[in-house]
Amino acid sequence: MNTPVIDLHIDTIYALFNRYSSGDLRSNTGHVDLQRMKTLQGITSCFALFVDGQETPGKWDAVSELHQSFLEQMRGNGETIDHVATGEKTEGCHALLSVEEGGVLEGDLTRLEILHSWGVRLMTIGWNWENELGFPHYQKGALKPFGHQVVKRMEELKILVDVSHLNDEGINDIVTIAKRPVVASHSNCRKVCNHSRNLSDELIGKIAETGGVVGLTFCPPFVIRQSTHTSVEALAAHCKHFYKVGGSEILALGTDYDGFTGTCEIRGYQDLHILHSALERVGFSSSVLDGFWYRNARRVLDA
Repeated sequence: MNTPVIDLHIDTIYALFNRYSSGDLRSNTGHVDLQRMKTLQGITSCFALFVDGQETPGKWDAVSELHQSFLEQMRGNGETIDHVATGEKTEGCHALLSVEEGGVLEGDLTRLEILHSWGVRLMTIGWNWENELGFPHYQKGALKPFGHQVVKRMEELKILVDVSHLNDEGINDIVTIAKRPVVASHSNCRKVCNHSRNLSDELIGKIAETGGVVGLTFCPPFVIRQSTHTSVEALAAHCKHFYKVGGSEILALGTDYDGFTGTCEIRGYQDLHILHSALERVGFSSSVLDGFWYRNARRVLDA
């Protein structure tokens, strides 16, 4: 495998901050560290500042602490990784920044400008709990008025609207009003794995119509229902279905490394070549694979 990679979602900063993995960004016991990132020709990973909207009373303070942790990791490893705002660099290790849980705004629209000043390029509308913007995947309800305001302002600031974790009604509202590409940074196909966290064929098509992308996630229960292990064969099935429904330009990678439990045949970036080979075997051309690994994500990041 001789191609750069863009990964739209990892939870490594959160895992290190909370000591779910031992070590630091240079080397740790989780899924992602610089040693494994350097096994690729080039890797740009989107480091999520994740806040649990129910368990964290001061959500803005929490995301600010994680941002400081991210900056410390960047300063401590500046010779190996740099913080970027686009997917243009194709050699070496690079970090994009995202926020997972729009509730960190705590109802204050002006905080989006602060996130923008940090270099945040994506933000999910929510996580697994209801917030001021909308409802999670397992609940009913349209995008809330504040959610509409947030989407409008995010698009003005060129922060990509990330619909992973959001419910169907909310996603449908967003793709209807969106003027820029919409992304689902780490979601799979509901037709292949019937889980509410995954996307229906209808929504895959609508995201594609915005010019957006969906990042294939390695999280086991979103790959195979109620599974604790992700196989390469199952990941390939989701890729094939995304291609069938949304076309080649919707394909992207959003591993969710360091954000899930269970095991994965693709243990880390050092194993991505296994998935690359599997997709070649099922008929994916080199052009389609280049789109999947980096070109499609780079297009929306640079839009």
